[in-house]
Amino acid sequence: MKEENGFAYQILVLMIIIVIAVAGVVINKIVGKNGMLNRVAEVETEFSKEDVLEKINHKVRQKFIEINNEAKASNRNILEMYNTDMVIEFLKQNFVIEETKDEEGKFQEGIYHINVGKLQDEEKEIHYVGKFQLEKRENKYIVIWYNEEGKSQEVGELQLQQMI
Repeated sequence: MKEENGFAYQILVLMIIIVIAVAGVVINKIVGKNGMLNRVAEVETEFSKEDVLEKINHKVRQKFIEINNEAKASNRNILEMYNTDMVIEFLKQNFVIEETKDEEGKFQEGIYHINVGKLQDEEKEIHYVGKFQLEKRENKYIVIWYNEEGKSQEVGELQLQQMI
């Protein structure tokens, strides 16, 4: 009888060790470096990057429609009223973008910080890690996302040319 109890205790201890090992593996898969929680955060950031581009382009489209209506009402050519400089000024006045400064405190031409908080709405909050900038490259303005380490990724182009 004592041998059976000893064997049962050994099996019980072995089962507890196996359960602890399996639990450790499962916890690592959930919260580890490449775990599911980190992957969810990465996917959420990916969607947020697209949301930022979509929302800033939406604001530009709204302004274009407003100016197009004004041009029609005043019987003027829209190209007299709508241009890249006007769009950038509109975004600055609405605090969507802010001029950036270099280490010496001088404004950097064609580089603007995007204030994501000004793009938020009640229906969908934007979650992101890192920072967004609007950068002029040749004749285009590109939305760039910088992660916490400073690595950049192009998100997309600001749609300045609208269809009439």
